Amino acid sequence: MNLPQTFPLTGMSCGSCVSKITARLQEHPDISEAVVTLTPPQARIVTRAALSSAEVNDWLRPLGKYQVTEDAASAMPAAALPPKSAQTYKPLLILLAYLLLVIIAASVASGQFHLMEAMRLFMGGFFIAFSFFKMLDLRGFADAYRSYDLIAKAVPRYGYVYPFIELLLGLAYLAAWQPFGVNLVTTVIMGVSLLGVIKAVTSKQTIRCACLGTVFNLPMSTVTIIEDGLMLGMAFISLLVSH
Repeated sequence: MNLPQTFPLTGMSCGSCVSKITARLQEHPDISEAVVTLTPPQARIVTRAALSSAEVNDWLRPLGKYQVTEDAASAMPAAALPPKSAQTYKPLLILLAYLLLVIIAASVASGQFHLMEAMRLFMGGFFIAFSFFKMLDLRGFADAYRSYDLIAKAVPRYGYVYPFIELLLGLAYLAAWQPFGVNLVTTVIMGVSLLGVIKAVTSKQTIRCACLGTVFNLPMSTVTIIEDGLMLGMAFISLLVSH
């Protein structure tokens, strides 16, 4: 995986600073390329695994005063991601449409429509489908997810576990197993996820959305907020009903 990242730097004053930081970054096992400039003061790197600002600061600490000024993990140049448009999010929209068609087919088969049943089927299909795309490139997803999810930032291994959590939740919803507990877990997980997405979107950084793994190159936007908010809302309503 080659992931371009840009980190603003403080503490540089001359070409010697640039040389020291460049040499240090090139020694990092996950950095395949590093270009440091004095004007603007920043480091442009290509990584094999996404790095957070804290990780870069830890690596630069032996040099002394140089620091990354903000969390630019997985921040990509605008050209690296497609524009935010309906065409860009076409894969996501098609997937959601397929899930709705499944619900319609199930309602026709039963001869009646129940909102709570439709929500259960939608959430089950949603989690299973989304976990599938994430598992196609588990490490790539984990690296991208760590750039904005609050838990994955603190515990990087969570990114590797999350697709399996989605799979288990999807199966639990389709099997109608322990609805109260499953909805409670979903409410907590999606609530934390939504906070991370909102923070990422409002930061105005160009960040890759990992909702469909690395198969599709989707930029983080209000579409992601709506997606997570929808799942959180359905889980919360189902939690109240199943209590």
